[in-house]
Amino acid sequence: MVDPSLTVVAVGGDGDGYGIGMGHFIHACRRDLDITYIVFNNENYALTTGQSSPTTPIGAVTKTAPEGNLIKPLDPVALAEHAGCGFTKTAHSKNFQELKEIIKAAIQHKGFSHIDVEQDCPSFRRWAM
Repeated sequence: MVDPSLTVVAVGGDGDGYGIGMGHFIHACRRDLDITYIVFNNENYALTTGQSSPTTPIGAVTKTAPEGNLIKPLDPVALAEHAGCGFTKTAHSKNFQELKEIIKAAIQHKGFSHIDVEQDCPSFRRWAM
């Protein structure tokens, strides 16, 4: 990092964090740079109108799985732990107080920290509503 005095927080979705950019996520865990990575996980590619993502549950009906998803979803926290992440937690966006405390702890952690924020998607994640 060019300026280690900065607090670095990166934000993304489950599609880019655990799919398209998963290699970057794994290597960020391994390198243990002082970055907090918050992933908003709605279990689908909502920007492409509800396609299955790496975290879509088995049986969920999506545009790319009209008969129901057949692929076991990734466990983001287990993946982060296996890659060497020293701080990884899951929270739900509806539990704001818990999420706030987890974000504070993640930022205070020295090294790479990861938060998987489970959230609803009223447009495309109908299986969870």
